[in-house]
Amino acid sequence: CVVNPHRSVLGTGNYDVNVIMAALQSRDLAAVWWDKRRTVHSLCVSKVQGFILNVPSKVSLGIVSLPLRRRHWLAVRQVHGQYYNLDSKLKSPVCIGGEPELRSFLGEQLSQDVAEMLLVVRREVEEDGSWLNSDEARK
Repeated sequence: CVVNPHRSVLGTGNYDVNVIMAALQSRDLAAVWWDKRRTVHSLCVSKVQGFILNVPSKVSLGIVSLPLRRRHWLAVRQVHGQYYNLDSKLKSPVCIGGEPELRSFLGEQLSQDVAEMLLVVRREVEEDGSWLNSDEARK
């Protein structure tokens, strides 16, 4: 049995964030941690390539749901003008909708206590901070 040091101890798939960062860097992208004290309306969505969320997830064995919580990564990305939830737990990608629906979805996900979000952006966007609306960046 090979131990993967980047995976959670229980092997639940909640990979270390450093794995995600390294994968993005290999594609000339960066991950920007989203401070969820900000409103999602301050996001400049057009500058973001995708969203990676780390959210609480129920644990189940078959059809039996256990009273345990673990954390789970999921991705959201725009395809042909619509945003999709690309969660691997879904049978197929789920269309979220346009930008207003995306903001609603992200706000709902981030309202959970332990939820976190990373913005996937091009390196130059990370450097110039243009992922944040200009009026919000001045604060």
